[in-house]
Amino acid sequence: MWRLYLTNAWLMLMTILALPFLLVRFRHGDNTSLLMYIYAVFAQRLSGIRIAVSGRENIQPGPAVYVMNHQSSLDGIPLGILRIPRVVIIGKKEVAYIPFIGWAFWLAGNVLINRADGRKAKGQLDAGIHAMQKRKVSIAIFPEGSRNRDQVGFLSFKKGGFLMAIDAQVPVVPVVIESFSHVYDKRARKMKTGTIRVQILPAISTAGLHARDSQALAQKTQVLMERTFSQFVI
Repeated sequence: MWRLYLTNAWLMLMTILALPFLLVRFRHGDNTSLLMYIYAVFAQRLSGIRIAVSGRENIQPGPAVYVMNHQSSLDGIPLGILRIPRVVIIGKKEVAYIPFIGWAFWLAGNVLINRADGRKAKGQLDAGIHAMQKRKVSIAIFPEGSRNRDQVGFLSFKKGGFLMAIDAQVPVVPVVIESFSHVYDKRARKMKTGTIRVQILPAISTAGLHARDSQALAQKTQVLMERTFSQFVI
């Protein structure tokens, strides 16, 4: 349990220390990538979890939507180690009101949307589209919407992030994270040392796709990711 506490404490400490830096580099496109990488390097040592990444050649030189499976707060470690250039994360607007972590999240340049307002769901996606087209950033999404607490298999992907990729005409890059179950027991809140494999799959083009294709794109991406995820457990 002490590994988990140390990892979470490091996240809080780094967030506080980063605030002056973020005020100077206000909403710079590379803030999130840089700070997540620093967090992840030290979090690996504190948690005992090592990240082994394959497929780095599939990281795009320009804006893209990176699709990742969601398991726990520890997902920030592989995301940071990936060191995706100019990547931002989409979060609920309420996050900005959380002391220190929320402030840093906004100052870093991440995208905030109002997920509670279903009537404006399409309009909320415009913030992400604008960020990719005007600020030339990539966006990392967790399309399951909530953490898969079973850590086995995937929840159904929501189509919002894929609709965003289609509207912005940027590729979708699937990123598959191995289950943390062999290094982190959520129920017992115990951690042990081990390696988590991460596979970056080839980009999926959105050229020529329309909004009506977003659900099919989500399903295609989920099938590819589930296939890779199942190979991790063989």
